[in-house]
Amino acid sequence: MPGIPDDLRLSPISLPDYAEIDPAYNVTMSEPSIHRINLPSVEAFREQLSPLVLAHLEWLEEESRRHNLTRVPREDWLVRHVMDSLAPALGGWEIGDTFVDIGTGPGFPGMPLGLQNERALFALIESKKKVANILQDFLIQNEIHPRGVALGERIEDLARDPNHREKHDRVVTRALSALPVLVELGMPYLKKKGELWCWKSSISELNDVGKALQELNGCVSRVLEYQLPGEDAPRFIIALQKMGETPEKYPRRVGIPQKKPLI
Repeated sequence: MPGIPDDLRLSPISLPDYAEIDPAYNVTMSEPSIHRINLPSVEAFREQLSPLVLAHLEWLEEESRRHNLTRVPREDWLVRHVMDSLAPALGGWEIGDTFVDIGTGPGFPGMPLGLQNERALFALIESKKKVANILQDFLIQNEIHPRGVALGERIEDLARDPNHREKHDRVVTRALSALPVLVELGMPYLKKKGELWCWKSSISELNDVGKALQELNGCVSRVLEYQLPGEDAPRFIIALQKMGETPEKYPRRVGIPQKKPLI
């Protein structure tokens, strides 16, 4: 992706006092760096995009006529899907050499992140096989496969595949589940020191993540705060770093992380 625009500015902001919220939380966290960024205008942002990212939006428009892939209105896709997905890149975060998107839906945030970074190997995991198959068709037709693949698998099952377990630099996930659940689902895919990036509307879920991080050898490493054009409320990306090997018992079998989260 081209360099960060001149109008993009990073400014550190203060963390809440987590010691007052949950004393156990501090046991599993390093002091995270939180930054608030100003996103570029929609026009400036569009000019930075790879043609493949725009092709993905055209694909989404075509496939949405046949499948219910997104509830977001078409006129908002560029901001609410693409800019939101690329917020970490706009904030200077590196995606690494290989990453996986768990619960990708129609390809967000993983598709824009993978298409903007031509060096990264990536896998889009979607349990709905029909959606995964049409994502794979897009990747093949646009000659992105095999650098990028779409897999119609359950996240819990694929996390035990030796080709993916503890093999990735990053795991990304947007609008999938609560933070303790995401820790259990995402950490097994990461190499040591890799990061799980979770898109959130609030950092309040950090109140509940202490036990999950203890169990899966993780910590909070940094948080990004930003505001999409046309929106008043801030959004956040919480980065959780893997500090040690994932215990063999995680993730638990399909459905259990959601029914009995580690809180």
